Order: sequence, then structure tokens, then C-alpha cells
Amino acid sequence: MRLNRSNTMPHDLVCFGVLMILAGFGDIYIIVANPAYRLPFFGIKPDGLPGLFFKAIQPFFHFGAGFGLIYGGKWAYPFIMAYSAYGLINAMANRLLLPGPHRIRTIFMIATVLVMVYLYCRRNQFKDRDKLTPS
Repeated sequence: MRLNRSNTMPHDLVCFGVLMILAGFGDIYIIVANPAYRLPFFGIKPDGLPGLFFKAIQPFFHFGAGFGLIYGGKWAYPFIMAYSAYGLINAMANRLLLPGPHRIRTIFMIATVLVMVYLYCRRNQFKDRDKLTPS
């Protein structure tokens, strides 16, 4: 019995998912390599336990978005769009409230908007893929 290939995610979304998982590993590396780094959060750079919390949740969001893009369940699209909106609003606040230069932050904001538009156009690919049907 062969499984229907219509239950797999398109390759472009899987590639985005792999990039998000790699970003999660990059987050972990930054946290471990630079424990004193204070991640900007809506224009402030919290330290102590709140700062550690905001640094620690970043890899989990990246891993969740990555696996959502790879497996494409119904939950994945709203999760990814909400996380993207959070990242975009956070970057805007940081850009307005923190000293520059803001080249990387600006590029991140532009890229996030482009990815959100692309995912909006591909939103019909996110469906319940738990039920594999035989062909």
C-alpha cells in the first residue's frame, strides 16, 4: 500500500521550516556562547530571570514554527503568523526605542513582511495532515 503524496508539505514550505529549525539552533548557540547578552524585548533589555526567559523562548518558537512548516498541521499557520507578527512588532519597537544602527533590524522587518505575505498566499497548504490516505 502506498501513501498519498498529497499529504506532504510542498518543498518550498519545508525549506522554510528547515531554515527556522536552523535559526533555533543558532539561538541556542548565541545563548550559550554569550550568556551576558541581553535580548531586546519591546525596547528594553531585561536581565536576570526575565531576560533569561525571553532568550530561552526564542529557540522554542523557532523550532515550533519550523516543525509546523515541515508537517503543516492546521495549527501551524496561525502559530507562524502570530510569531511573525510578534517578531515584527518587537523589531519595530526596538528600532524606535533603542539606539542604532538598525540595518539588520530593518532587513529583518522587510524579510518578515515578505515571508508573511508569501505564507498568506500559501495558507491553503496548511491542513490536517494527520490522516494519511492510501492511494
